[in-house]
Amino acid sequence: MSTHLRLTHWLVLSLFVLAGCSRDGSAEPGDSTTEMARGNDAAMNAVQSAARALAEPEPSVDYVAAEMEGVIKARTNSQALMHYDGYRVTLTTPGSRVTRIVFELTEARPRMEQLTEVFGTPEEVGRGMLYSYYAAATGSTIRILAEPVSKPATETSLVRRILIEGAHRR
Repeated sequence: MSTHLRLTHWLVLSLFVLAGCSRDGSAEPGDSTTEMARGNDAAMNAVQSAARALAEPEPSVDYVAAEMEGVIKARTNSQALMHYDGYRVTLTTPGSRVTRIVFELTEARPRMEQLTEVFGTPEEVGRGMLYSYYAAATGSTIRILAEPVSKPATETSLVRRILIEGAHRR
């Protein structure tokens, strides 16, 4: 066997060994495949913060952004935009008051199960699952529509889009 052929053979075997090591089932923290399987906690925390902020009597753009630990990147008379790692958030803002929050989840996707743990049992609707959040302090009920990546929505479905808006005050 020539030296060149032996070297090529050794390189190919080395690549197979390296590929096998990276697929041994163990996951490093922050591994995207593991994150996709269990859902994204950071995005879920932002959704929970957004629902709480929107339940306030007069949720201003600055207040909502501060509660969500975000920075407004762009602003018009009717919208404000925030970017996070793996998702984008659009605030609907007639004037300075936030009336609706939309999460476009590109990589940082929570699972329906995570939303159920935080907001309770949902109602299945045509576009996904509809959750409610009641803030006793303000008497506000917030609706949270979670649209799955693929239909039908199940507890293990990843979420591609979340719409949060106020329903009514008691």
